[in-house]
Amino acid sequence: MRADDLVSLGRTGLRVSRLGLGLASLGGLFAPVPEEQAAATLDRAWQLGVRLYDTAPVYGYGRSETRTGVALATRPRDTFVLCTKVGRIIEPGGTDTQPIWADPPPGVGPRLDYSYAGVLRCVEESLERLGLDRVDVLHVHDPDEDFTTAVFEAYRALADLGPF
Repeated sequence: MRADDLVSLGRTGLRVSRLGLGLASLGGLFAPVPEEQAAATLDRAWQLGVRLYDTAPVYGYGRSETRTGVALATRPRDTFVLCTKVGRIIEPGGTDTQPIWADPPPGVGPRLDYSYAGVLRCVEESLERLGLDRVDVLHVHDPDEDFTTAVFEAYRALADLGPF
């Protein structure tokens, strides 16, 4: 088995590398990650054939998405699959802060929001941070935090936005 073997992602029609790269650490999960190290990590993963990348707004309160977008901006868009998540809006004074993020950007934090409008806003802001025209897969991040709203609003928003 090779990390760069392409396999089908369920019934989506997407082809992904057998090995994907989760990018929470590039947002500073438990320890700060310098910008240069984050870029080098993404570049090395690319060199090794990794073409599946997973990030989220909450990872470093936007930092992971920003770093991921910069690293992937020069890559042909149809050659990788990018996943991100909805359910948390990053904003000034966001109250859903978590102590697991080392050195997060000052003055901002996440706020839980699984509403239909919140999902649309989350996707729009993720695309801005990523600097890309689309994501390929959207997940609802921690839907158990507000299961009823996630089921009745977030999933409906994803269905309306799709297919992903």
